[in-house]
Amino acid sequence: MRRETTAILLIVLTLLCVGLITIYSVAAVKLNGIGLFDRQFFCVLAGLAAMFFLATFFDYHKFSESLYFRGIVGAALILLVAVLIPGVGVEVNGATRWIRLPIIHQFQPSEIAKFALILLLARKLTDNRDQITKFWRGFLPASAITGAFVLLVLMERDLGIPAVMGCVAFVMIYLGGARWFYVFGSGLLGSAAVFTLIKASQYRWQRFITFLDPFAHRNDGGFHLIQSLAAFAHGSFGGVGPGAGEQKLFYLPAAHTDFIFAVWGEEMGLRGTTIIVALFVAFLFLGMRIAKYAPDMFGSLLAAGITLIISLQAAFNMGVTIGLLPTKGLTLPFVSYGGTAQIVFLAMAGILMNIGLQASAYYQVKQEFAVAH
Repeated sequence: MRRETTAILLIVLTLLCVGLITIYSVAAVKLNGIGLFDRQFFCVLAGLAAMFFLATFFDYHKFSESLYFRGIVGAALILLVAVLIPGVGVEVNGATRWIRLPIIHQFQPSEIAKFALILLLARKLTDNRDQITKFWRGFLPASAITGAFVLLVLMERDLGIPAVMGCVAFVMIYLGGARWFYVFGSGLLGSAAVFTLIKASQYRWQRFITFLDPFAHRNDGGFHLIQSLAAFAHGSFGGVGPGAGEQKLFYLPAAHTDFIFAVWGEEMGLRGTTIIVALFVAFLFLGMRIAKYAPDMFGSLLAAGITLIISLQAAFNMGVTIGLLPTKGLTLPFVSYGGTAQIVFLAMAGILMNIGLQASAYYQVKQEFAVAH
């Protein structure tokens, strides 16, 4: 597992470099853009410090101890509630998802909630492994935990992050030993619930209609996607070159966050976007290998959850930019601008690497014991 861990480190560092280069390219044409780049650079450094500490000096088993997992889960729930309190939460574009803080500008509690949900499920599924095949004692409690987190994030008028959290949670529940038809049935109910939420909200339904035919709504809801597609078309195969993209010149909204993949596609072309896709595919493969060979069930579920939340969010983000999915407001892990997300994703990558290193040590000792006997 040491090779897999090293490869994940190289993938994360490469994606960070891509993100900083692209954010600098966007920041160069924005008012106060250098401050934007400086904040991201600071958050990257803080995230790297957390990643290396968690990878090398912190035993992931401690997260299963009551003091740690209850503290993290409790803090996440408190923050999810606090952001809904008037005067505490910051409203942006009709959604209240942030708490304003110094240096990192805005803190997004739902990013912490992603890890808290993964951690809580990993602990509870491990503790309840003998009951997980039963509906009332095994599957239902894990589903209730997922539902509580998803509901709190939904109250922030955010549908993208809850959708990703729900998908990852039910895959973890299945990996934990739940019967497939429980998970499949919950998936159908979840899909129906998502469609109902979209249909019941005027702005979400309009966004969905726009997704089906963006060119019919080119002057309103379809503008984002059309400009994103224009960026990829302009970049063609080889790209226009670093810093030479035109869509970031106030044509493409959210160029440094939700649509940063389109900026990269314009400047680096199909070759550049293929590299990014390949890196995330490799991250998924390597992360799931670490999950498979983790020393224990808790480590296996924790590694799988971390790998899936990062990989699935990346797939959603890239799918949005090329028109395969409706616009959801999800960032590209390790690449997009965002202080909270950057620090949390890097910390989770550190935990994943720690599991990989311990898996390597565990199997080395196991082999030595087998040879000796």
